[in-house]
Amino acid sequence: MHIHLPKVPHGWREFFKEYAIIVLGVLTALALEQGVESLHERSLAHEARQAIDQEIQTDIGRTAYRLSQQACIEKRLDEIEALLGDWRDDDAFPAGLHIGFPGDVGLVYERWEANLASGRFNEESAKDQSEQAGLYSLIKILDDLQLKEIDEWSQLRTLELGSRALSPAAKPMIASALASARADARSFKLLAPVLVNSRPGAARTAFSPAQLGTACQPMRKAG
Repeated sequence: MHIHLPKVPHGWREFFKEYAIIVLGVLTALALEQGVESLHERSLAHEARQAIDQEIQTDIGRTAYRLSQQACIEKRLDEIEALLGDWRDDDAFPAGLHIGFPGDVGLVYERWEANLASGRFNEESAKDQSEQAGLYSLIKILDDLQLKEIDEWSQLRTLELGSRALSPAAKPMIASALASARADARSFKLLAPVLVNSRPGAARTAFSPAQLGTACQPMRKAG
């Protein structure tokens, strides 16, 4: 059996030639690896951007639904104010009123936060970063307003028990909840159109509530 030993290069020219071939091969392999990595990261960034766009459209649809209830909310708050104004004795209003709720729907920003945590947000263009940061700041403000409204309207719904079941001491608490609900409804009315109209022409994810019972239903039963 013959063993072939590696040839020793003869002269510096041959040595540098073989050295250059090795270096070129290594650099080519590294470049290919980086290229594959770059394509993979670009694909992940594109998927993340699509997911975020879908999440924003979902929030726009939910915000538009809540905004569609605004006129009913304002009317119901006026009715509650009138109810409190007439509340002077135990027979002021009966049990069984329908106060309802403002139609608030929680907004979502999990995909946005996942994009931030992964570091892919920093890979996006300055324009995309600015747009997303602005929209999600607004989304969080609107979400906080809705959470406050849910709490305020839960206090207003104690009126459904009727004046006979409520202590007069409850009236200041309900009046305070009414004032806060009015302030938050006005803030929502002012801010929500900024989000809803932020992407004109884009396909909107329509939202339909799972159950009825908003303030658009009559407060008192007919007949």
